[in-house]
Amino acid sequence: MVWSLTAVAVDPWSFERLLAYTLENNPDAQIAKARIAAAQAGIEQADAALWPRVQLQSSYVRSDNPLQVFGSILNQRAYTSDLDFNDVPHSDNFNVKGLVTVPLYSGGRVRAGRAAALSGSAAAALDRSAVVNALGFEVARGFNTVLKAKQVIQAAESSVQALERTLEVARKRLQEGTLLKTDVLDLEVRLAQAREDLVRARNGHALALRSIKNLAGVEQGEFQLEEAFPAVPAPQPAIHSARPELEAAKEREKAAEEQLRAARGGYRPQVSGFGSVDYDRGWETGGDGASYTVGALLQWDIWDGKLTRGRVAEMAANLESAREQTRRLRFAIDLETEQARLELKSATERLAVTEQTTVQAAESAALTRARFEQGLVLATAVLDAEAAHVVARVRRAEAESDQRVAIAALRKALGLSQTE
Repeated sequence: MVWSLTAVAVDPWSFERLLAYTLENNPDAQIAKARIAAAQAGIEQADAALWPRVQLQSSYVRSDNPLQVFGSILNQRAYTSDLDFNDVPHSDNFNVKGLVTVPLYSGGRVRAGRAAALSGSAAAALDRSAVVNALGFEVARGFNTVLKAKQVIQAAESSVQALERTLEVARKRLQEGTLLKTDVLDLEVRLAQAREDLVRARNGHALALRSIKNLAGVEQGEFQLEEAFPAVPAPQPAIHSARPELEAAKEREKAAEEQLRAARGGYRPQVSGFGSVDYDRGWETGGDGASYTVGALLQWDIWDGKLTRGRVAEMAANLESAREQTRRLRFAIDLETEQARLELKSATERLAVTEQTTVQAAESAALTRARFEQGLVLATAVLDAEAAHVVARVRRAEAESDQRVAIAALRKALGLSQTE
């Protein structure tokens, strides 16, 4: 999937569009695709051991070695009775051979290797699903981080505007003689700090935007996000985790079992059939001839210096390691799921509190500014009220973002998509 740069420059990116683009262009997604292709190639290599092998060989030899010369003459059907074996002539031979070998029995090694390759391919596909799951959560978290940073900017801008209005009133009261200069200076200092906070908020927003742009793999063009995140429901408590990582670990267990079976095949014999057709031509004798050979071959390693024993021990250890890795992963997923549930519960409770606090802080700041304009409160009261209002808005933005991220984290822990 490819998005035009023109569209990127004009239209803000929705979460769904950003997620789809990330899954196609993020380096981790591309690496996962390449690993799947490599695993598929591994299956083809394993399948090759089940098929006959056809080879074509060709050679040209010139010699005065008696055995070589005699054999070449016989193959060329050029033997004559006057050949002196004590003084053989020079001879040349051009040979073309077609050779076919057929595996008949491998002690289970070939089939076990193919089964291991199939499990490896399945694990690679599940690994890609795990990458998709992880990237979906990272996109959701990054998207919400940008939205949170935007809300912090809005809170900082509102604070600057409110302080500017308050400072304007304070300067008028100073001219009228109803306010001390120290109060005006306090407001000016607080306004400077608010402007500094605004600069930091904008920088934080730019950094968050850059981070998610890099995550998505967008290399050029303007980049902005929509200011809305899709409402995705939290999973029901009855839903159990279906993480692709766990399924991939189980497939690796199967692959390790098959590799152990293949290693044990080294204790058993191998049987193969073969056949060849030869054509020999000699320019010294002017003869040529064709011949064929067919047969069967039995190979059995009676003693291989404990090579097979070592391989079996290695594969058995790998199998035990794979089983323990699956067990460790199961524990980690259980912990991640429970942690995500608790964080969602905490974020939901904090959001309910901050909603009320924000309303109260906004009302308090408005009343305090009005009383200050009437000369009923000091400038410090306005500063405290504005600071409380900003803090309340920031905490509300954090709570909203944390709740959405907690839902995304729980969906990731359960192996669910980030979109309905």
